[in-house]
Amino acid sequence: MGKRAISRRAWQRATNALLCYPENLREYASLVEELMTKKPKEEGKPIHKDPTADKAIVLYEDKRFRRIQDEIEAVEEALSHLRPGEEIIIRRRYWELPRHRSNSPRQYDFLQDLPYSYRTMQRVVRRTIFLVAKMLGE
Repeated sequence: MGKRAISRRAWQRATNALLCYPENLREYASLVEELMTKKPKEEGKPIHKDPTADKAIVLYEDKRFRRIQDEIEAVEEALSHLRPGEEIIIRRRYWELPRHRSNSPRQYDFLQDLPYSYRTMQRVVRRTIFLVAKMLGE
């Protein structure tokens, strides 16, 4: 793996996507559920005769929904490119550690029970962040 550089903004966006992945999944599911259970408005004429198609169009046009969907897809795609067993590093570092410890300088000390060296864990995290940033178009 050669040296690759991404901007600080891209690194922060990818890290934020990883940190917020569980919350984004819950929010995504609640947005879909909320829209699918909501009754169609009577005041405006629907674009299609099918109310589900109208709801899908509303979801697609919502910027927040698209951002969450893009971040979820980017994280899932990056996780699918990891070797077997490496996903646990990302899962524990970003989703199981308290958020205030996930960016501390000693963040890998909390993962010492894993069968990976400190340097290997850094490589896995860096590779995952690069993949998420790439999937987000950064």
